Amino acid sequence: MSRNCDRAFDEELISGYIDGALPQMQAQSVRLHVEDCGTCRNLLEELETLRETAKSTRFKGPEEDEWPELPKTRPGRFSRSLGWVLLIAWLLAVSALALWRFLTQAGNPLEIFLVLGLPGGVLLLFVSVLMDRLRELKTDRYRGVHR
Repeated sequence: MSRNCDRAFDEELISGYIDGALPQMQAQSVRLHVEDCGTCRNLLEELETLRETAKSTRFKGPEEDEWPELPKTRPGRFSRSLGWVLLIAWLLAVSALALWRFLTQAGNPLEIFLVLGLPGGVLLLFVSVLMDRLRELKTDRYRGVHR
């Protein structure tokens, strides 16, 4: 909330308004509030000035070999994709084998944990990263910006 604002108002809405990220109804609410509130109007002007200054700032970027990039050639893309497919297939096969062994044979609990733990842990980490990246793709406004 603005510190000197006479009404309770969320400053993050002003930032969203500047970025054009608010739905029409919220944007209109911010616009009306800023017209009435001098403190929030000053904040809006400061943030707009800051945004324009940041947009006009130039910097020397890293050299071409310092940027993480995907392979540019077909063989490179094919081999990377095939590598991921083989890794995932291996993880699934090892996990399935470990699960089958766990269900069909009574064994030492430590051995079962060691057999299930590594592939299961790696698989869960991979799935969690995949879910985060897919969710991020839907909401990231800057996903195409690399430099």
